Amino acid sequence: MPRNGEADSAATATETGFTPAQWNVIYLLVTIGALVAALCVAIQPLLLDKIFGIAFEKEGAINADIQVVAEIVSIICVGWFGLLSDRIGRVRIIAAGFLIAIIGAALSLVSLEVGLTVGTGGLALFYLTRVAVAVGADTVQLQLSTLVGDVSSHANRPRLLGNVVFMMVFGGTMLSAIVMQMAEYHGGVFIIMSLPLLAGVAGFRMTRATLKDVAPVHDGDVHPLKQVWAVVSGDPRMQLAFAAAFYTRADVIILSLFFSLWCISVSDLVGVTRTFATAHAAVMVGLLGLAVLAAVPLWKGFIQRHSRISAIGASLSLAAVGYIWLGMFANPFNWLVALPLIMVGIGHAGCSVTLQVLTVDVSPKPILGSMVGAGYLVGGIGTVMLVQSGGYYFDALGPRAPFVLMGTGKMLVTLYAGWLLLNGIDETSDHHLKSTRKVDWKPLVFLTAALPFVWLLGRSVIEGYFTSGSLGEAPVGFVNRYLGDWAFTFLIISLAMRPVQEVLGLRSLARYRRMVGLFAFFYAVLHVVAYVTLEWALNFGDMGADITKRPFILLGLLAFCLLLPLAFTSADNQIKRIGGKRWKALHSATYVINCLVALHFIFAANHENGEPYLYAAAVVLLLWYRVHQWRGGNVLRALRLG
Repeated sequence: MPRNGEADSAATATETGFTPAQWNVIYLLVTIGALVAALCVAIQPLLLDKIFGIAFEKEGAINADIQVVAEIVSIICVGWFGLLSDRIGRVRIIAAGFLIAIIGAALSLVSLEVGLTVGTGGLALFYLTRVAVAVGADTVQLQLSTLVGDVSSHANRPRLLGNVVFMMVFGGTMLSAIVMQMAEYHGGVFIIMSLPLLAGVAGFRMTRATLKDVAPVHDGDVHPLKQVWAVVSGDPRMQLAFAAAFYTRADVIILSLFFSLWCISVSDLVGVTRTFATAHAAVMVGLLGLAVLAAVPLWKGFIQRHSRISAIGASLSLAAVGYIWLGMFANPFNWLVALPLIMVGIGHAGCSVTLQVLTVDVSPKPILGSMVGAGYLVGGIGTVMLVQSGGYYFDALGPRAPFVLMGTGKMLVTLYAGWLLLNGIDETSDHHLKSTRKVDWKPLVFLTAALPFVWLLGRSVIEGYFTSGSLGEAPVGFVNRYLGDWAFTFLIISLAMRPVQEVLGLRSLARYRRMVGLFAFFYAVLHVVAYVTLEWALNFGDMGADITKRPFILLGLLAFCLLLPLAFTSADNQIKRIGGKRWKALHSATYVINCLVALHFIFAANHENGEPYLYAAAVVLLLWYRVHQWRGGNVLRALRLG
């Protein structure tokens, strides 16, 4: 376990009230939780290939979709567990997390057989098991980090949370890389699938027998998420931290999933088996883990001597360069790819430790669980968006594309950190904020929302799609689907902002809703333009024939026509000209638009995954909220926790 001898263990026990044996159990449980989460991601491509028989040309999207589904459910469940832990304690939630993981791991062993027997299909049940294991393992890791934050002080926080990150990475990379080597042997895949079940049982028993809660129970009248918003809005460091969490939490998942898929995709070309390719990918991810383990002690000292903003900027820039460098390699079996992976690992270590330390530094103790849960929420949203985009990029642009996506995103947040420092927003020597100046979120929201377009444009230029002289070389289907997905994503986010604002009482969210809605319109325009120009080169006769064959296109065009007046009347002067009541009536068409787009997506998408139905479910939930309010229901009272 990560400790500096018996004296250090004794000192830690004196400072926190935990015995050395209890600290060993905490670190062991962190390792188990990380191992369970990592094994499910690492074994997934091999299971879909060998057991479920997914066609190679669909592997990127299917793997990404499964991860996206797991992350979406985790965002809801694990974030809510963070809120609940402030009220009932961390230990109960940790034990519940292990139980959820146990159920998921047990079902995964029989998912194919049971799914085929009951008629739902093995892949559908596999989605469910992956979700359960992800929710359980993520809950365990999050609550253990929060428990350590409860007992830490300003002096020992970098060391204790650095130890947590060390063990998390050790279990999620090193141990999982070793375990994955069994995939090459007879029965090895079954053994790997069984380990999360056994580890979950052991973790549950140790949690119940050893751990105890130390944080006071939060019983305030103010909604905890409203308090979280006040803390984050009032401290630019936390705004930077949440932006960094958006890209950092996805690191291990992106590398484990897409590096493994990359190795599998070229295995036939280099003359190796797919099981060997999977094992090789696990070794390389294990090297990344070694880099993280070696870097954690160095970053603990760096964080103590420098500002948190500088630490986040430095670590993100290292990881960004590593990702972009990795995207320049042609062969994943070239051992030199270890160098950029090591660079990503060093950057990931620094950012992970800094984010945890900064969150505990800034958070009021009664809402620490809510603050940590909010950070997980942002990281989960980032993982969903990045994995989903990465899957499309992998299939359409090549296996290195997801790594370039990650690198450019991290560079964006690095620039934001530099902007804060240039504007005099930094820390004193004892890590207090020098300036009380508030920073508006609009620049960060704008840059983040524009990133999908900037990345697609840059990637198209790099690949020569605009200079080749032939539209046929462009991945037209990918571009069209990509732009449509982002248009729908921003439509749903825009639709969800008002309920979130009303439920949580966050009135300041209103200032960003218009920007998000206009970005939805922006991507919708590009989606239509891509269909008319790239796909049919302005040949309206062929376009009409295509619409006849695929009538769902009419649903999309109708939604776009309804969206036009909403975009053109979004300015303040238009509201005054039209009148408030008429403007609100006009913009209520957004509900019809979302329904039309949901149907368009369902009929247009591949039905081998549940992604279109998840989008549709989100629309239905938001519509239910609005209808319930129109009828005078007590939806706010039902949804509020405080």
